[in-house]
Amino acid sequence: MGSKLAIAMLAASVLVPARALPLAAQARPPRVLVVPPLLAIALNDLTFGSVLPGIPSAVSPLDVHRAGQFEVTGPAGASVRVEFVLPSALTADGGARLPISFGAGDGLADFSREHLPHGIVFDPHAPVIGTLSADGRLFLRLGATALPGRPQAGGTYRATISLTVYDLGS
Repeated sequence: MGSKLAIAMLAASVLVPARALPLAAQARPPRVLVVPPLLAIALNDLTFGSVLPGIPSAVSPLDVHRAGQFEVTGPAGASVRVEFVLPSALTADGGARLPISFGAGDGLADFSREHLPHGIVFDPHAPVIGTLSADGRLFLRLGATALPGRPQAGGTYRATISLTVYDLGS
C-alpha cells in the first residue's frame, strides 16, 4: 500500500559581512501535504430475490436495484488496484448451499452513481486497476448467477463479498 506523505522543506543560507547589522528572521513551519486515505464502502447488496429450484437466476451489474455496489473514495486522480474475494456459494442457516458464479462480464466500473449505469465491464475474478475520478470516486457494481439445484432446500441464503483497495501511488 503505497500511500504517500509529502513534506516540503526549505533550506536557506545567508552570508553576513563582518560589520553587519542585526538580522531579523521569522521561522515558518514546513508545509505538509496530507493525502486522504482510501475508503471503500458497500452501498447495495447483491440480491437474487426468490429463485426456483433447478432454474438459474442471473443479476446483471447494470441492475441498479439488485446488483451489488461498492464505492471507493480517495484523492482525486489516485491510481488504485481493487481485488475481490468472491464466494462460490451462498449458505442457509441450516447449512444448505446454493452455488453462485461470477462471469467475465459480471463487473462494471463506473464513475457515477446514476440510475442508468455506464462504464467499463470487467471480470471480478481479476484485479481492477484504474484511476479515481476528479471528485475522488469510483463505483464498482457486481452481478452474478445463482445456480439452484433440483431439489434445493428453501430458506434465506447469504455470503460475504470482500474487496481490498490498494493505492498504487500517483
